Amino acid sequence: MGLRSLAGSRILVTGVTGFLGKVWLSMLLDRVPEIGGVTVVVRGRRGEPAEARFRRIAERSPAFRPLRARHGAEVFRFLESRVSVLDGDVSRPLCGLEPETARTMCSRLDAVVHFAGLTDFEPDPTQAVSVNVLGGEHAADLAALAPVPRLLHVSTAFVAGNVSGRIPESIDPGVSPTGARFDAELELDALRAEIGMLDTRAERISAANRRAHALGWPNIYTFTKGLGEHLLAARRDVRATIVRPTVVESARSYPFGGWNEGINTSGPLVWLLAGWFRKLPSTPAHKFDVVPVDTVARATTLILGAALEDRAEAVYQLGSSDTNPMSFERAIDLTALAARRMHSNPDAAPIERLLLKHLDAVARPADHDPFPSMKLLRRSAQRAREWLKELDVGEVLPPSVYREHGAQLEEKLRSLSMECRNADRTMGRIEDMLRLYRPFIHDHDYTFETSHVRALSAALDETDRRDFGWDIDTLDWRDYWLDVHVPGLEKWSLPLLRNERVPEDPPMLSATAAPPRMPRAELLSAEAGAAE
Repeated sequence: MGLRSLAGSRILVTGVTGFLGKVWLSMLLDRVPEIGGVTVVVRGRRGEPAEARFRRIAERSPAFRPLRARHGAEVFRFLESRVSVLDGDVSRPLCGLEPETARTMCSRLDAVVHFAGLTDFEPDPTQAVSVNVLGGEHAADLAALAPVPRLLHVSTAFVAGNVSGRIPESIDPGVSPTGARFDAELELDALRAEIGMLDTRAERISAANRRAHALGWPNIYTFTKGLGEHLLAARRDVRATIVRPTVVESARSYPFGGWNEGINTSGPLVWLLAGWFRKLPSTPAHKFDVVPVDTVARATTLILGAALEDRAEAVYQLGSSDTNPMSFERAIDLTALAARRMHSNPDAAPIERLLLKHLDAVARPADHDPFPSMKLLRRSAQRAREWLKELDVGEVLPPSVYREHGAQLEEKLRSLSMECRNADRTMGRIEDMLRLYRPFIHDHDYTFETSHVRALSAALDETDRRDFGWDIDTLDWRDYWLDVHVPGLEKWSLPLLRNERVPEDPPMLSATAAPPRMPRAELLSAEAGAAE
């Protein structure tokens, strides 16, 4: 039995194709099967309409393994009875719906849950505005059409900006992280006007970063998420509840321990520290606020239940630094231990077993060169590639030698040239990553208050607390990091940094036994309206 307020409720959800959105939806359907109905907004892609995209996720994503295990071959019939799919786009007004369709659909909604967002630290600001700022406004416009206009908006705790200390669970509309007053609508208009006049992505990023830094946000991601929060807080036509997770990482137990997706904050850091790069520019005593994705999913469902009963707080922060903190020094030590395990594997290269497993990672000031002569190495790789590209083997070798060995040597030179290019790109990626991560791992020490979700959890009965209670205090960081998180990254995330594919789960059904079509949201809403 799930939270009582969720039974029979109808909700609309964005962002279910993302890491957190997948886990949350799967957990909701698994643990609250009595939910009234979920309309998911999915953007169709070229060659893959929205319905097909969602069906593939339900069939192939590891996030849905518990549902598939519970229902077996009937999983699609279960989903068909609970989930309807809407082909939409959060960057468009009303998330891409026609006004009449939106009114019909929303007339039976109890809440809108908005997960969709761009999580890149430095995206093209045109896209970041469309998704992170206007996407929230468009989701709120749909919520405003519901009988009770409830919106659960998933943001990020790092909208706190360039500050340190305890971060309260609140928002002061029109006050930036620097403490200066600003008008969010005017700032959005000015940002769009400025980047609209610029031709290149680099120019747009530079302009948006200048505006972000002036108001106290470290990057475009936190800037646009912050603007989105301030615009929502100023609205009077919706009951907005803001959920602010910290660094969302590998699952603790749902859908299974270690599941992760994509390349998130600690993935690249673990990748760096498991190789030759062993001096991370970070402040050892500062807190590394990590929270497992299923802990966030549990809490989001708990908060949604409170919102449906109209007793939710305006802001909920979901992190570990408040009651179960882990320092960067601890995280680096545990990563070094995990790396030793990785390099002790019999399948590891001999040089890894011989050398890398004996190297220790350490923190160091960001003002020191974290990797001696990085710039020199990049220049050397670039010059070597230029020399290799210009080298004409036919002119250098005697004709007889060229006839016998020329093709082989040219192929080897092409291979060396590609290795130089890849080395240059890897070192460039490291430089960019350390620059972007510096505010969070070196400059600022955050302690995010979490009293609101803890209060909700304490009021649950035993059954609901088992399924949805706030469980961060019971997390043992050593066990989680060594036995769950880093092995999960090694399987599900680090291959992406090596340009390798991460496989999906095998299909459940043969090509001749296609699953039932997921119902379209607009048809479901029209039928529901007619039934009334």
